Amino acid sequence: MRFSRLLASTAVALAMLGGAAAAQAEDAPFSFSGTAAITNDYVFRGYSQTDSDPAFQAGLTASHESGFFVSAWGSNVDVGFDADVEVDLIAGYTNSVDNLTYTVGGYYYTYPGADGSADLDYFEFGLDLAYAIDKVTVTGKVYYSPEFYGVSTDAWYFAGGASVAVTDTISVYGAIGFNELGGGASYQDYQGGVAIKLEPFTVDLKYTDTDVKGAAPLGDGRFVATLTYAF
Repeated sequence: MRFSRLLASTAVALAMLGGAAAAQAEDAPFSFSGTAAITNDYVFRGYSQTDSDPAFQAGLTASHESGFFVSAWGSNVDVGFDADVEVDLIAGYTNSVDNLTYTVGGYYYTYPGADGSADLDYFEFGLDLAYAIDKVTVTGKVYYSPEFYGVSTDAWYFAGGASVAVTDTISVYGAIGFNELGGGASYQDYQGGVAIKLEPFTVDLKYTDTDVKGAAPLGDGRFVATLTYAF
């Protein structure tokens, strides 16, 4: 796997954040944030995107005080077709009404350098909901792609979950996702774990699986450990 393109883009993002800090200090309408993470396996909706190998990931978000935001996120991958890097471009809007937070967004998943005949790039539109009740947060997701993962079929993704703040720094969570693909294909993915916040770091330990028989090795059950640095 090649990390060079992702590492180069991360360096640019860090430089941008350094220049943006002064603007934030002056109460500008825009704010900037980012993440850098290391994980033993990049799993997306129950399936490994790195052939069960580690991944380095980084993201950058620019937010406006109105709630609109744009983001870029990248990771190394190993999904065949000479695809070594995934870069996601995101634009959306987020807001809170009492205890309910909602986010609507458009997502463009790209695989720079991949064999063009594979047509891996695709769009997705999503709605995320989070409702906080004391120490419990209930979440829901609805995503739709008109041409999922470059194939000639649409796809829906529905997910629900909950997290509980055990302490100020430790939370436990669980979620289930329903993948409805065109042509009648469907499967479920599951995950459960614990997140430990040690500012500015977060340690996430989880177990993930699918209900697909014969999904090994990419879609079978596995433990995933991720260390994320937020800035």
